[in-house]
Amino acid sequence: MIPEYGSKKFQCPHCNTVATQEWFTAENAGNMATGMLRNLYLDYRVLVADYIQSQIDNFLKKINGNFKQSFYYFVPKGFSVATCSSCGKFTLWVNKEIVYPKQTILPPPNDDLNEDIKALYLEASSILIDSPKGATALLRLALQKLLVQVGQSGRNINNDIKALVAEGLSPKIQKALDLLRVIGNNAVHPGQINLDDNADIAQKLFGILNFIAEELITKPKELDDLYADLIPPDTQDHIKQRDGS
Repeated sequence: MIPEYGSKKFQCPHCNTVATQEWFTAENAGNMATGMLRNLYLDYRVLVADYIQSQIDNFLKKINGNFKQSFYYFVPKGFSVATCSSCGKFTLWVNKEIVYPKQTILPPPNDDLNEDIKALYLEASSILIDSPKGATALLRLALQKLLVQVGQSGRNINNDIKALVAEGLSPKIQKALDLLRVIGNNAVHPGQINLDDNADIAQKLFGILNFIAEELITKPKELDDLYADLIPPDTQDHIKQRDGS
């Protein structure tokens, strides 16, 4: 759950926990301030004589009215703070946009991706909150380069996926490829999927790209390494002769 303004619960960028958030804004600042004062005076009143109690009551009634209303003007409009119930750290918001911290909870790019693809992945992650559409467009480009890494032309993503399907590509990988292709196309060209205000969709695409890399690059590489390590060279030659390769 990417941090969203006003949400009672989201994934804290500090502790990575999905936790409830307590909001401080210009609208609720007066209530919070007077509530704090009332709590402080509850502790204080047990120490004072009874004849002072009425004066304290009058004071508390006073701050509940004029003070609460005037406090509104001491907090900048558009300024908000959300405090995480799990770690106690805060996120800072201006005009309903998070300005601190800017980091997003995302897994790192797959280690077996080429360096230029990893760079695109990291660049996309750095702008996810500010521009979900821009992040998605970069992931589409990363997918195009990934297809080149697995032996396709990279000139047309749809044709490259078609070629992989003809080679026996798993249907679940084909769905992942088309999911990233179609949503990526909507980021580049106007379409039915609105990414302007939906960072959650863009966030999921990072996991999809890593899933594709795992299935098309990492697992075949691990199998090749295991085969080379465990099958004796002469046995490998016999297998090649058997298969005519």
